[in-house]
Amino acid sequence: MDWAVERTGQPVTGNRFAERALRVRVGGVLVFLVLLSFAFGVASRRFLTVENARIIAFNAAILVIAACAEALVVITRNLDVSIGSIMGLAGYLAADLVARAPGLGYAIVLVPLLVGALLGVLNGSLVAYGRVPSIVATLGTLSVYRGVTFIYARGQEVTSTRLPHWMLRGADLMVLGVPSLVIVAVAVVALLTALLSTRPAFRQLYAVGSNPQAAYFYGLRTRRVVLLAYTLSGLLGGLAGFLYAARVGTVTVILARGWELSALAAVVIGGVSIQGGSGNLIGVAFGAIVLATIDNGLVLLGVPEFWRMFIQGAAIILAVGVDALIDRRIRRVLELRRAGRRV
Repeated sequence: MDWAVERTGQPVTGNRFAERALRVRVGGVLVFLVLLSFAFGVASRRFLTVENARIIAFNAAILVIAACAEALVVITRNLDVSIGSIMGLAGYLAADLVARAPGLGYAIVLVPLLVGALLGVLNGSLVAYGRVPSIVATLGTLSVYRGVTFIYARGQEVTSTRLPHWMLRGADLMVLGVPSLVIVAVAVVALLTALLSTRPAFRQLYAVGSNPQAAYFYGLRTRRVVLLAYTLSGLLGGLAGFLYAARVGTVTVILARGWELSALAAVVIGGVSIQGGSGNLIGVAFGAIVLATIDNGLVLLGVPEFWRMFIQGAAIILAVGVDALIDRRIRRVLELRRAGRRV
């Protein structure tokens, strides 16, 4: 899209057409979620129950955090396909350390956050300063991080009996009938949404994603912005990895394998443009809930695993296709308006 950049680093547009298109798209995701729930409710009596709603909420909560991590990078017109490996390494390290040293207590939460942030810095350095294409860089680190997990673990798993009670109980804790994981996910979305809306440093993510060249010539430190996005993505990936490790109980070296696909799917379904520069995390959260709902509904219907993978892949292709159509339409409208013609 054609963005200008204020001195605060906040991208602005000459009209509100793009913003309206984004709201319509996010609203479309919400409508689709309602229709999807109705269809599964008709197909399975167990779907529209309070207990099943809690299961979907538990499953979606961690994916929401992982998808937010991916979204921050996609907004800058980059990709991070190593998010699943970051979750796996950070989650396994945290589980293993707290199993070996229970006295660490709640301070163990800092370990996956730090590990995730450091891995994000490495990704961001390769992309921003090494000028390695993001898909190539993170495909490489995807394998490297997973390999480090295997080497560190030596094929051993961390069983739930070795994990502290507070860690296991916290993942399943209900607060006023709401899963604690959902509360954490909502807090993450709310905080990041506020930062992306109000803080110049975060608004610059949109500026860089919309037009990297223009942002650079305007004076924005585009490399630092990209590095910030990857660092935050890694930090959130570490948090998601820790929560996932606590949720599953027994932690293996393949923890969160394949989550990079799910996170990216939630991002594009939720309305974040793969071209960068647009989208919001509320839509991303809805995208994650859509995926969790689809997976839950198909499990209740007894659909085989490979069909669930097929449907998830098809959802990505469809969402990217819709994104491309919307992007072309917005560009066309902006060009016509600049030319003083009516659409």
